[in-house]
Amino acid sequence: MKDNISPMKRTTKKEKKKPKKSFKILVLLFFLIAACITFVLLKSKPTDSLGAKPTKTNAPNTIVSSPPVSIAPAPEVEDTGEAGWVKVKSANKLEKFTDLSVGDVLIYRANNPKVLKTAAAQFPGTYMMADIIAQYPDSLIMNTSGFNMETGQIVGFQINNGLLFSNWTNTEYGSAAFVINKDGSARGYDLYTPATEILERGAQESFGFGSILIKDGEILPNDGTVNWMIHSYIGNDADNNIYLIISDTSVGYDGTMAAVANLNLQNLVVLDGGGSSQMSLDGNILFESQDGRPVADFIVLK
Repeated sequence: MKDNISPMKRTTKKEKKKPKKSFKILVLLFFLIAACITFVLLKSKPTDSLGAKPTKTNAPNTIVSSPPVSIAPAPEVEDTGEAGWVKVKSANKLEKFTDLSVGDVLIYRANNPKVLKTAAAQFPGTYMMADIIAQYPDSLIMNTSGFNMETGQIVGFQINNGLLFSNWTNTEYGSAAFVINKDGSARGYDLYTPATEILERGAQESFGFGSILIKDGEILPNDGTVNWMIHSYIGNDADNNIYLIISDTSVGYDGTMAAVANLNLQNLVVLDGGGSSQMSLDGNILFESQDGRPVADFIVLK
């Protein structure tokens, strides 16, 4: 009995092992084929072309997505003389200065103010906030235009006393400006509008730097100028009230635009930021420079 049964058992065991081994081989082959297909698909997946990517500038976390613009020449002067005041005309009568700050975004509105641009030459010199407060103690004061920290030369689109002393440039420092006209109206411009045309419209003062976020009531997308750093801004609303704004570290574009969403701004221009950002009212520091930095251009409102 054992001799007859034993071979039958051995045969049965061998027959059961064969399908198990074949199944394992099939499973292994299946995974190998799947892996090969996945690798090929990933390798062939289309990527962004180099031509479609924005060009990085040498400023940290900043991009400029627009191509270079041909800058129209315009007559420039080195010095526009002693800075003068321009009366801004608002459509309504409100308190002279109103705090409209939201969270980490400092916002002050000025109604029917007289406005002074301190920089009046290509090399205006740099001054501490305390220096400007001493000259204009009963005023709202903020840093504005960018400047070369090594040479002191002001950069960007610059007008004072109705004279141009710095034209548009194809850099992150020269692509936008906030302009106040002789008749007290105000508007934001970018480098697509020639300097001669802006002057013909009555430009008296300009404050320029990085980009324009709101133009003629239209909100523009972030081009990368507004990042995690501190930023300063100047703008006006539909009634031509002037707004001075500083957003603190990490607020960014979305946080800033949310803070000004209910102000009905018609224009909003990015000014010099980082350690340059600083604001005072009636001699009191509202936002202190991170490093006590002297700057080349202030806006003074009284």
